[in-house]
Amino acid sequence: MKIKSLGYKITDEESGIVFELIPKTEEATQELVEKFFDSFQVLKVETPKIELLREEKKPPRKSKFVKPKPEKKSIPNPLERQTKELTDLPEEFVIGDIGDLFEKEGFDRKKIIENAYHDIYNMIEKNKINYLEGTKPKKYRIVSRDSSDSG
Repeated sequence: MKIKSLGYKITDEESGIVFELIPKTEEATQELVEKFFDSFQVLKVETPKIELLREEKKPPRKSKFVKPKPEKKSIPNPLERQTKELTDLPEEFVIGDIGDLFEKEGFDRKKIIENAYHDIYNMIEKNKINYLEGTKPKKYRIVSRDSSDSG
Protein backbone atom coordinates (compact mmCIF):
# COMPACT_ATOMS: atom_id res chain seq x y z
CA MET A 1 0.00 0.00 0.00
CA LYS A 2 1.40 3.34 -0.96
CA ILE A 3 0.41 5.85 1.64
CA LYS A 4 0.49 9.56 1.45
CA SER A 5 0.65 11.15 4.85
CA LEU A 6 -1.37 14.31 5.39
CA GLY A 7 -0.86 15.10 9.04
CA TYR A 8 -3.13 12.59 10.72
CA LYS A 9 -4.95 11.78 7.51
CA ILE A 10 -3.70 8.79 5.59
CA THR A 11 -4.70 8.35 1.95
CA ASP A 12 -4.40 5.08 0.09
CA GLU A 13 -3.31 6.36 -3.32
CA GLU A 14 -4.40 3.18 -5.09
CA SER A 15 -8.01 3.22 -3.91
CA GLY A 16 -8.35 6.84 -2.83
CA ILE A 17 -9.65 5.83 0.62
CA VAL A 18 -8.84 8.37 3.30
CA PHE A 19 -8.21 7.28 6.89
CA GLU A 20 -8.62 10.04 9.46
CA LEU A 21 -6.77 9.34 12.67
CA ILE A 22 -7.35 11.23 15.91
CA PRO A 23 -4.63 11.07 18.56
CA LYS A 24 -5.75 9.73 21.93
CA THR A 25 -2.49 10.39 23.73
CA GLU A 26 0.44 12.79 23.43
CA GLU A 27 2.62 9.90 22.28
CA ALA A 28 0.50 9.59 19.13
CA THR A 29 2.67 11.33 16.56
CA GLN A 30 3.15 11.12 12.80
CA GLU A 31 6.08 8.77 13.34
CA LEU A 32 3.85 6.42 15.38
CA VAL A 33 1.25 6.40 12.57
CA GLU A 34 3.95 5.58 10.01
CA LYS A 35 5.39 2.88 12.29
CA PHE A 36 1.91 1.40 12.70
CA PHE A 37 1.34 1.16 8.95
CA ASP A 38 4.84 -0.21 8.44
CA SER A 39 4.15 -2.94 11.04
CA PHE A 40 0.86 -4.19 9.62
CA GLN A 41 -0.58 -5.17 6.29
CA VAL A 42 -4.09 -4.02 5.54
CA LEU A 43 -6.23 -7.11 5.02
CA LYS A 44 -9.58 -5.52 4.36
CA VAL A 45 -11.07 -2.05 4.36
CA GLU A 46 -14.81 -1.64 4.60
CA THR A 47 -16.27 1.59 3.42
CA PRO A 48 -19.77 2.52 4.49
CA LYS A 49 -22.26 2.93 1.70
CA ILE A 50 -22.99 6.57 1.29
CA GLU A 51 -26.42 7.54 0.08
CA LEU A 52 -26.35 10.64 -2.00
CA LEU A 53 -28.83 13.13 -0.75
CA ARG A 54 -31.11 14.35 -3.47
CA GLU A 55 -31.12 18.04 -3.70
CA GLU A 56 -34.67 19.13 -3.20
CA LYS A 57 -35.90 21.09 -6.14
CA LYS A 58 -37.34 24.38 -5.17
CA PRO A 59 -40.60 25.19 -6.87
CA PRO A 60 -40.10 27.87 -9.48
CA ARG A 61 -40.96 31.33 -8.35
CA LYS A 62 -44.31 32.32 -9.63
CA SER A 63 -44.71 35.69 -11.14
CA LYS A 64 -47.72 37.71 -10.20
CA PHE A 65 -48.49 38.17 -13.88
CA VAL A 66 -48.51 34.61 -15.17
CA LYS A 67 -50.40 34.05 -18.39
CA PRO A 68 -51.98 30.63 -18.44
CA LYS A 69 -50.82 28.71 -21.49
CA PRO A 70 -53.64 27.84 -23.82
CA GLU A 71 -54.24 24.13 -23.98
CA LYS A 72 -53.07 22.46 -27.16
CA LYS A 73 -55.82 21.06 -29.32
CA SER A 74 -55.68 17.48 -30.52
CA ILE A 75 -54.70 17.12 -34.15
CA PRO A 76 -57.30 17.43 -36.91
CA ASN A 77 -58.21 14.40 -38.99
CA PRO A 78 -56.18 13.71 -42.18
CA LEU A 79 -58.82 15.14 -44.54
CA GLU A 80 -58.96 18.42 -42.62
CA ARG A 81 -55.15 18.62 -42.46
CA GLN A 82 -54.62 17.92 -46.16
CA THR A 83 -57.34 20.39 -47.21
CA LYS A 84 -55.77 23.12 -45.07
CA GLU A 85 -52.26 22.26 -46.27
CA LEU A 86 -53.27 22.43 -49.94
CA THR A 87 -55.14 25.72 -49.53
CA ASP A 88 -52.98 27.64 -47.03
CA LEU A 89 -49.37 26.62 -47.73
CA PRO A 90 -47.15 28.55 -50.15
CA GLU A 91 -46.37 26.95 -53.54
CA GLU A 92 -43.05 25.62 -52.19
CA PHE A 93 -42.88 24.50 -48.57
CA VAL A 94 -40.95 22.38 -46.07
CA ILE A 95 -42.41 20.17 -43.37
CA GLY A 96 -41.76 22.85 -40.74
CA ASP A 97 -44.16 25.15 -42.60
CA ILE A 98 -46.93 22.63 -41.96
CA GLY A 99 -46.15 22.67 -38.25
CA ASP A 100 -46.13 26.49 -38.24
CA LEU A 101 -49.44 26.63 -40.10
CA PHE A 102 -51.26 24.54 -37.50
CA GLU A 103 -49.38 25.91 -34.48
CA LYS A 104 -50.89 29.34 -35.18
CA GLU A 105 -54.30 27.78 -34.54
CA GLY A 106 -53.26 26.26 -31.20
CA PHE A 107 -52.36 22.74 -32.32
CA ASP A 108 -49.32 20.88 -30.99
CA ARG A 109 -46.59 21.54 -33.58
CA LYS A 110 -44.65 18.36 -32.80
CA LYS A 111 -47.69 16.09 -33.23
CA ILE A 112 -48.67 17.86 -36.44
CA ILE A 113 -45.18 17.38 -37.90
CA GLU A 114 -45.19 13.68 -36.91
CA ASN A 115 -48.44 13.23 -38.85
CA ALA A 116 -47.47 15.54 -41.72
CA TYR A 117 -45.25 12.84 -43.25
CA HIS A 118 -48.35 10.70 -43.81
CA ASP A 119 -50.12 13.66 -45.41
CA ILE A 120 -47.15 14.35 -47.69
CA TYR A 121 -46.87 10.73 -48.88
CA ASN A 122 -50.61 10.62 -49.47
CA MET A 123 -50.59 13.88 -51.46
CA ILE A 124 -47.57 12.74 -53.51
CA GLU A 125 -49.43 9.54 -54.43
CA LYS A 126 -52.43 11.61 -55.54
CA ASN A 127 -50.17 13.97 -57.55
CA LYS A 128 -51.13 16.98 -55.45
CA ILE A 129 -47.51 17.79 -54.56
CA ASN A 130 -44.04 16.89 -55.84
CA TYR A 131 -40.76 16.47 -53.99
CA LEU A 132 -38.05 18.86 -55.21
CA GLU A 133 -34.92 16.73 -55.70
CA GLY A 134 -31.68 17.74 -54.00
CA THR A 135 -33.13 20.19 -51.48
CA LYS A 136 -32.16 20.26 -47.83
CA PRO A 137 -34.37 20.42 -45.88
CA LYS A 138 -36.71 18.53 -48.19
CA LYS A 139 -38.90 20.92 -50.14
CA TYR A 140 -42.20 20.14 -51.75
CA ARG A 141 -44.12 21.98 -54.49
CA ILE A 142 -47.89 22.07 -54.74
CA VAL A 143 -49.03 20.85 -58.15
CA SER A 144 -52.80 20.99 -57.60
CA ARG A 145 -54.72 22.77 -54.86
CA ASP A 146 -57.86 20.75 -55.60
CA SER A 147 -58.76 19.01 -52.33
CA SER A 148 -61.89 17.22 -53.50
CA ASP A 149 -60.21 13.78 -53.63
CA SER A 150 -58.01 14.17 -50.50
CA GLY A 151 -58.30 11.92 -47.49
